[in-house]
Amino acid sequence: MMKKSLFLVIVLLGGLFVLCGFEANSSDHKIKKVACIGDSITYGARLEDRDADSYPAQLQELLGNQYAVSNFGVGSCTLIRKGIPTVWDQLSKIKALEPDMIIISLGTNDTCGMGTCGNRKCWEYQDEFEADYRALVAELKTLRSKPKIWICAPSPMVLETPGLDDDRVKGLTIRKPRLQQLIGYIKEVADDENLGFIDLNTPLDHKPGLFTEKDGVHPNKAGYRAIAELVYKGIKQ
Repeated sequence: MMKKSLFLVIVLLGGLFVLCGFEANSSDHKIKKVACIGDSITYGARLEDRDADSYPAQLQELLGNQYAVSNFGVGSCTLIRKGIPTVWDQLSKIKALEPDMIIISLGTNDTCGMGTCGNRKCWEYQDEFEADYRALVAELKTLRSKPKIWICAPSPMVLETPGLDDDRVKGLTIRKPRLQQLIGYIKEVADDENLGFIDLNTPLDHKPGLFTEKDGVHPNKAGYRAIAELVYKGIKQ
């Protein structure tokens, strides 16, 4: 009887170990949902095939089939709430995905205003940028999926890009230092909120071969690949 009881205990323990191993293995193979939040640079503007060549699409290729990358990039999107359009309009869609990982790259359009970018008013509210960023992060941290969040220093404005006309150079010359100011805020948010930080600015600055001619802001296909690789390295560290 004693031997029989011991045998049953061994069988039960063996079954428990197998079950635990199966659950751990299932967890390891869960598809991780990745949300890329941003503006036209996240969307993939100026590309012939954004579905294949935008940075989120190329990030999907780098990460492989254990990840599902969603592109929440919106042209002209701002971080500040008062911008039109603003990332806050996308919040319900982002929350519905319940992502496991979130990458945010915003700030380029927030440099518009006070005589640049036509009639757009964004820089007029630059004092609200940091507080709005913190509020956005707070909203995303409430998700049941408890996502890991990375925030990016946006890609640069490259004044050496071929074909820029005088008006474009003048506008970007005004906006470029504004972007550096916002990047300072972004770094503070990352540090204070214990978020990942990915610098897309410094590595791509002064590299006109990675940017669309006559534009200087939107990357070309090679530039989008460079962004995808920087994000991939950032989230894999």
